[in-house]
Amino acid sequence: MIRNFLDAEKKIQTASHGGEGFVELYEIWKKSDFLSGCDFIDRVVVPPASTVGFHMHGNNEEIYIVLEGRGTMHLGSQEMVIKKGDMIKNPPYGEHGLINDSDENMDLLIIQLSIQ
Repeated sequence: MIRNFLDAEKKIQTASHGGEGFVELYEIWKKSDFLSGCDFIDRVVVPPASTVGFHMHGNNEEIYIVLEGRGTMHLGSQEMVIKKGDMIKNPPYGEHGLINDSDENMDLLIIQLSIQ
């Protein structure tokens, strides 16, 4: 099966995980598309001054891949600047949030895997 993530339908999600502003959500693959423990693969575009609120996950791992842009990621008690090419893994029961404090869109590929 082939899908092009640039062709996915755009949805606007306001206050993502209690954050500020909005993000563009492109749902590429969902749980029913997999036999494995993959929950989803999404593309998310975070405009300048928008955030993904600090939140905790359950029994899964989530990976952020920065395709374009830069911003600040909160991962547990750490705060780090992230940029194009960075890959960030949030562990099971980990907490994270994201701020686009730049003047350009941040384009992300997000993959979530459940622990079986």
